[in-house]
Amino acid sequence: MNKHSKQMLFSGLIATALALAVGGPHAVKADSVSGSTLAASSLNIKATDKKQVVGLNQTPNKSSENNTVLINGKSLKKESNHMLPKQTQNQKPKVATKASESVDSWMPDKNLQRIVAYNLYSKDSPKFMQKINKQDLSQLTTLRLTGDYERTHQDYYSAALNIESLEGLQYATNLEVLDLSPDIDSNINFFGTAYWHSHLQDISALKNLNKLTDVYMEMCSIYDISALSNKPKLKNLGISYNGVTDFSPLKTDTKLPTYVTAYYQTIFNPQIEVSQLRPYITATYNFKDIDSSNMPIRIANDEDKDYYVSNYLSDWKNPGTILADGKTVEWDLSKLPVGYKGYMTVNYEGKFLGEPGYESGGWLIIPFVITAN
Repeated sequence: MNKHSKQMLFSGLIATALALAVGGPHAVKADSVSGSTLAASSLNIKATDKKQVVGLNQTPNKSSENNTVLINGKSLKKESNHMLPKQTQNQKPKVATKASESVDSWMPDKNLQRIVAYNLYSKDSPKFMQKINKQDLSQLTTLRLTGDYERTHQDYYSAALNIESLEGLQYATNLEVLDLSPDIDSNINFFGTAYWHSHLQDISALKNLNKLTDVYMEMCSIYDISALSNKPKLKNLGISYNGVTDFSPLKTDTKLPTYVTAYYQTIFNPQIEVSQLRPYITATYNFKDIDSSNMPIRIANDEDKDYYVSNYLSDWKNPGTILADGKTVEWDLSKLPVGYKGYMTVNYEGKFLGEPGYESGGWLIIPFVITAN
């Protein structure tokens, strides 16, 4: 069974058991959730002392476009949270000169250098990392995170999971296959759990790599997939278990879908304080499907449908109402006592791509605590 078959098996058959076995939050707790705060959801949120109707054509303000939460006049800026501690092979990049252009000057992520060097030269050492040049990179057609070497070298695998940016990979102009998904067997072997995310977030370097046919970046920390648009040859894509809320960039990829997974996206926000004097929270969510339409939402309070986030359900009595626009929730926290801690969690689900049961979608989770003032 190949890696992606195993991932599909794990996703489809074992996810429930895993969530129970590791206590739920192992899969989605704040320091393991992929993506950034609010990802690209353009969430606009405010608190009032009474219920109110929000205009159905409300336009998110500038702050919400910059991925912030607004509540009680305060702004919570986006953050990134990861499971693994950051690590690099060396510290500061060298300064390139015109006479000798160091790889550090155009591929600053040392962890990416290590994986690229092994894929180019089948060698794993600082010497071969420094050997990387744009000419060699332009001949690379396949870049994989995993393989026999990774399964026996934990430091190499950990470096791969600590890649944050693909900057420099834009020079891999003949790249066809990109596989940076963590490996389930290696996760279990090294970390004791199958579900272990990588730090990879910035994939903007893929923007002009138009020969890509297969891209697998599941269980990473990606929230912006705009670099995957306009890929005329892209036919296989795996981006499940990230923090994506806008799938519309994929509408220009005319060869999709053949194999696409984009489910179990999860975004976990910083905790907000909600005054008992202003217990009604109105939030407008903008989750975009592949055709740019708004993805339908529902309040996540069903243990069967929302087992993956079972520790983060909006499970108090009468948690809220979805308004007629289909994207605005009026949360009712009016009967919750001071000190109560809960979650405003919504599920979003698309209607596109791949086999039934593998639609795009996921959950956005906002922890809150009730205060007296």
